[in-house]
Formats: sequence, structure tokens, C-alpha cells
Amino acid sequence: MTQDVLAAWYAAIRAGDSAALAAVATPDLAITYSGRPGLLPWSGNWHGVDEAMRFFAAVAQHLEVLEVTPLRRVTEGDTVLVVLSGRWRARATGREVAARVANVFTLREGRVAAYEVFHDTAALWEALRGDALPDA
Repeated sequence: MTQDVLAAWYAAIRAGDSAALAAVATPDLAITYSGRPGLLPWSGNWHGVDEAMRFFAAVAQHLEVLEVTPLRRVTEGDTVLVVLSGRWRARATGREVAARVANVFTLREGRVAAYEVFHDTAALWEALRGDALPDA
């Protein structure tokens, strides 16, 4: 069941289908994209299916998904961790980012109640800006 819900979640995202997303998400869906709010156009917290669609639209406006490969899935109770390897291209600059990403799902009654994304925000910022962060 968990695998079916997550497959439907990812398919709804790829299709940009709000009805399909609503069918696999709870009405109070919470999305958290880690990183300093405002660093990326989509970082921060998003609540509900309508905001989720705005979140995914913001990501799609700025990034092209070139490749995403699930590497590992760990389930404990109502929490599912999916580790992905992927490549993305910033639409404005053409710069690519290759990274491992962690998606953490919280499920409730067979639907996604929370979705957290942990990505290389510095690499994404550099790709979006076409500039390198200064050395620390």
C-alpha cells in the first residue's frame, strides 16, 4: 500500500495533476523544503493541496528534472524515507545540479500527510543564480 501511495504521489507531481495529488494527500498536507526560507523560490513551509500545487509549480518554473532514481526506501511506522539520486537543470542559467536527496513522508490513513525534502540547497542556489557561493 505504501508503495502504491508514493508511486501515485510522484506520478501526480510529474503530471502536475492537482486532483490526483489531492487523492493521495490529506487535506491538511504539510510540505517542508529544508533550507533558509527565501533562499530558493520554493523553500520553506507550504500547507494544503492548493499550496502544494503552487510549491510544485514554483519548482517546475525554475528547474527541469533530468533524472531521478530512487536508491533506498526505509519505512518505520507511518514514516517513509526515500533516498533519491538525481540531476536537475536550472531553466534560467542552464546549469545542472547532481545530488542525493532525501524525501521524508508521513502517512496517515493511507495518504500523505507531510512531505519533507532535504536537498543540496547551496548547489541549487548556485545553479539558479549562475554564480558560486563564496568559500566559508
